[in-house]
Amino acid sequence: MTVCVGRCGRKPRWGFTLVELLVVIAIIGILIALLLPAVQAAREAARRSQCTNNLKQLALAMQNYHDVYTRFPARQAGSGHQNTGSNDTHRGRLSGWVAVCPYMEQQSLYDQINALPHQAPWNNTSWYNVNIPALNCPSDPASTPPTGTARGTVTYCMNGGDSPIDSFNNPPSSTSIRGVFHVFQWSSMAEISDGTSNTALISERLRPRAKNSLGNVVGLSLGTNPLACRAAYDASQKKYITGSFISDTPPGFRWADGAAWFAGFTTILPPNSASCANAADHWERGIYTPSSRHPGGVNVAFADGSVRFVSETVDTGNLGTDFPSVTSGGMSPYGVWGALGTKSGGETASL
Repeated sequence: MTVCVGRCGRKPRWGFTLVELLVVIAIIGILIALLLPAVQAAREAARRSQCTNNLKQLALAMQNYHDVYTRFPARQAGSGHQNTGSNDTHRGRLSGWVAVCPYMEQQSLYDQINALPHQAPWNNTSWYNVNIPALNCPSDPASTPPTGTARGTVTYCMNGGDSPIDSFNNPPSSTSIRGVFHVFQWSSMAEISDGTSNTALISERLRPRAKNSLGNVVGLSLGTNPLACRAAYDASQKKYITGSFISDTPPGFRWADGAAWFAGFTTILPPNSASCANAADHWERGIYTPSSRHPGGVNVAFADGSVRFVSETVDTGNLGTDFPSVTSGGMSPYGVWGALGTKSGGETASL
């Protein structure tokens, strides 16, 4: 007869030792660390795809406007439609986005703005504060501006060419500007002699997260070539290291304001590098460089309606060359990137 003593009548218990538990936790942590970048990359791919779609729709809106008026809208004008360049309405500062509102399902917003012609686009009104989804890249989320007053957000800007651009009514003729968009100037498709597939129309400029971060504009004497501006931003530190900052609204806001500071871009410095104005004021002449949170470059919509990704390593030619006059013709000195900004420079360069 067997006598059971102690635990001989109990079933054995199974479980993890402390070492086994720590090993399992470590393995789970490693798997999460491996998976997280893939998830982030997939999300960014989706955001970039939506950005591409936004640009396609905006390019189509521009073309529809052209079908009606036989010209693209001015980057900055005195009313929401084609006019003779009067400063009497909206302080002469409405952006081209106001003009194309009816062609991107914003007719009621367009009507509200034009019902009050003496409202400036920096005024605190419900229509200037509105955020239009089509004007904002999902990779560039809305945020509180580092300075100034927000107004409605905007990511996308209009091509001013390969010369510094400003917010004043100069030059006098649309046929003399190097880019497609300027102040009180309405370019036609016929003027894009370099080819619509080789001429940039719209690109991105992200909202700065801090005063000295990418996307902001520094006040810096431009001199005669872009090298000083490029040196103002340290890409390794991801911040500006020289120049002064505006105490007013930074880029990425005031969607209805057509000043170059808010609504224009230049094809001089490569994407995701510095932007500089002659002084820290948003009406100043400056280099306004496309930028984005897409890794490695920016999306660009072309005059034919196509959208392509332009790398931040795109050929920019000789950046030590003096800026071409905004009223001059001829090829761009700034390589493929500069050539994509000119509408009639005579270049054959393309991506």
